[in-house]
Amino acid sequence: MTDTEITDRFVIEVSQVGTVDHIVDLEADSVDRSPYAPRQDLPGEKLCDRSTRSPASEYIELQDYADWKGFDKTAFEGDAPDEVCSYCWTAVVEHAERGEQHECDDVDERIGTVGYRLRWKQKGRAREEWYDIVVRPETTIAELDALVCRFTTLGDLHLRMYGLEDEYIDSTLNIIPDHQFTEVRDPSYTNASEVTITDVAEQVTLWDGDRLSMVYDFGTPSHYYCILKEVYDAAELERFLEEREPIAATETAAIIDEKRP
Repeated sequence: MTDTEITDRFVIEVSQVGTVDHIVDLEADSVDRSPYAPRQDLPGEKLCDRSTRSPASEYIELQDYADWKGFDKTAFEGDAPDEVCSYCWTAVVEHAERGEQHECDDVDERIGTVGYRLRWKQKGRAREEWYDIVVRPETTIAELDALVCRFTTLGDLHLRMYGLEDEYIDSTLNIIPDHQFTEVRDPSYTNASEVTITDVAEQVTLWDGDRLSMVYDFGTPSHYYCILKEVYDAAELERFLEEREPIAATETAAIIDEKRP
């Protein structure tokens, strides 16, 4: 991603709320609504949760904002200027660095041909217990869900939903198990058997170090997440699975390692 693409996508949100201005990702779906104008959607998504957004905000590209405030930043790099939220600034810098690394590794070309090793944990118990699930490109979220539920012993009494990073209840994927999809009958949700790991990877450029999340019970939620620990080319993946005796498996995925209390 070029500097121009970065500065076109990420803009400074100038508001009278708070002591610093924040950054908005214009390509993200809007998930914030102003408490002062609850029917009004605000553009994009703010990159931190440390202030309230206002419908009176202005949105300015970095170069214009730098000229206005009198500092010499022309790209999102280095430390944040005093006028801009450091959390938002760091998020953009990390996004740009990850994009550069993905280009070096030809990630876009490899997605759809690789498998992943996903280390699943429950939030708050990450050091005591984890499970490694290896998935092929064609593994559906339904198959992944079957293995996740095997070690979490989660029942079907409450809804569970898969998302990105630390989204949990605010999932942008809205993927729920097949039987719950049938029961809920809400078109905003996605049926787990209709989405593969490759579908998710292509949507968000899922790669080494990235995360997925799962929330169980929307009323009193339990939070689970996975870290993408390894990326395997097709031959590496098959060789790896041949050498390991899985703890549990579906047709295209397997639990291959664990730490239990």
